[in-house]
Amino acid sequence: MTQPKISFVCLLFLFALFFGCGTAGADNLAAIDHYNKAVDFAYKGEFLLALNETDYALLENQNFTLAYITRAGILNSLGRYNDSLDASERAIKLNPNQSAAWNNKAYALIHLGRYKEGLDAAVRSVELDPALTEAWVNKGTALIALGRYEEAAAASGQALMLDPSSEDARKNRETAQEALTKISPTSAPLPVLIILEAPGLAAAAIIFRRMQK
Repeated sequence: MTQPKISFVCLLFLFALFFGCGTAGADNLAAIDHYNKAVDFAYKGEFLLALNETDYALLENQNFTLAYITRAGILNSLGRYNDSLDASERAIKLNPNQSAAWNNKAYALIHLGRYKEGLDAAVRSVELDPALTEAWVNKGTALIALGRYEEAAAASGQALMLDPSSEDARKNRETAQEALTKISPTSAPLPVLIILEAPGLAAAAIIFRRMQK
């Protein structure tokens, strides 16, 4: 039996707008400076330098939600999923209404093989931002891993409605549809084979937003 291939999309860096994110504030310019440097390094693919700058930003302001979100994305790109999960949960504790934080958490959980928890996080992400394509892709990925192919096809279709150019969404939908033709309703889920399309930025949806001081 052919194993379905699951494509992952990681929200490596979804940088929200300055307001409403629990950010450093106008009185903490040093934190903003370090955050902006992190964005610049991440844009260049210099993830370790970017990670260092998030450290500095958080030393200046331990309640800098956006820095935790960014840090989680960088850690995901480095394959440090447990550390990314920790950063995502810190961001969520500070502001539970950040869709990007939940999506980063979903991506980390899926890579750790914790598919049900990853699904829950992806569902929360799309509840907070139904227009976030990457969250729908992660939802579809988790559903495929759980053998819930009809739901996975629907989630992937929603991602494609939002972004018809998303290769990850297209591959997930094809995987789910192929699986549906090969199993009966009483069959066990097909084995899961996780394939990362490419390291670093290649499979990433990136939105950079530097902060204004």
